[in-house]
Amino acid sequence: MATIALQKLKESIRYTFPALLLCLVLDFVGGTFLGINYSEIAKNFPIILVILPGLMDLRGNVFGTLASRLTTKLNLGIIKGLKDRELKREVLRAIFSSKIPLIILWMIGVLYTDNLKTAVAALLVVILSALVIGIILGYSAALITVVPYSRGFDPDRIAAPLITSISDIVTIPTLIFFLKLYLANRQIFYLLFFFTLGILMWMGVKSGNIIERSFTEIAGILTLLALIESFAGSLLEQYSPAIGKMVLLAVLYPSILDSLGNMGSVIVARLSTRYHLEGEEGVKSKDTFLEILAMLLMSVPLIVIANVMAILIVELTMHVHSDLVAPLILGYPLIALAVMIIGATLVLVAPGIHLDPDNLGVPLITTIADILGTIFVVALALH
Repeated sequence: MATIALQKLKESIRYTFPALLLCLVLDFVGGTFLGINYSEIAKNFPIILVILPGLMDLRGNVFGTLASRLTTKLNLGIIKGLKDRELKREVLRAIFSSKIPLIILWMIGVLYTDNLKTAVAALLVVILSALVIGIILGYSAALITVVPYSRGFDPDRIAAPLITSISDIVTIPTLIFFLKLYLANRQIFYLLFFFTLGILMWMGVKSGNIIERSFTEIAGILTLLALIESFAGSLLEQYSPAIGKMVLLAVLYPSILDSLGNMGSVIVARLSTRYHLEGEEGVKSKDTFLEILAMLLMSVPLIVIANVMAILIVELTMHVHSDLVAPLILGYPLIALAVMIIGATLVLVAPGIHLDPDNLGVPLITTIADILGTIFVVALALH
């Protein structure tokens, strides 16, 4: 048992930890943008704060699910390479399946902020950024699953964390860029809007029918999760003054949410593939326990590194002195453990309610991670 556990830990350190660490570093791109612009967004466009957790989670959900589905189809031999028509269809399904929950998130934001003028501007910005980012993330998900698989690596160890982190990198800077472009030059903004929409429509015509059971299943799940995610957004907007005063937490916020979701999605993606190949017994094996244990051990150095990086960013870019946050370092591994246990449970529950674990597991576990992570950050801000 001890030998097997050590082997699992070595595999996780060799493959998963570097991916999680890279994701952590990448997350600070979005975190830095958010920290620098947090007060301005809270003052002028509070609706963005209401829908931001949902937007981050939605993109991570959509393309994390895409990565999980591509890995499963690679293992089953349905997809052979990057030029497969089925791969292109999967990318377009991912892009278009997010539009209904995107509108729902915006409507919830309107109810919370009660400012229709800024809400309309925010909606246009969000839709354009979603279209642009969808193309980037869709083919990024394809590359980081198909290429490693073709070289003998298991994409489940790296794909979901990487794609969710890439989505976080581009989400916040892209939102801020298009928001400022909308205010500065609306003609160019609208030109980009319709040009991007035209590209996606052309891709849809070239790829054929993208509507199938998985499309409606994913869209339905994402819509439900968008409603749940609004709770995290309302918390972020409600306690924005407290978080704004502790700028370190604003910088850390994307990293905390994304790393929790990454660990949960790694467990879900691996167990989902195992379920498709071995059935329920494969999920209930001792390997699952050992993988969760290995991930838990990795969570401690990850959060310490995150805290140190946030301190450096805050002091270098904002000239604000900060220190290690002990409650953050102590509490984070416990939340990570809860997220991973819930993720494993979802893989077992999904078939019983006639849902594919690939479609349910990754979106739901990242949503749960966002909610738990937001509550954690708010608690730290009020501490």
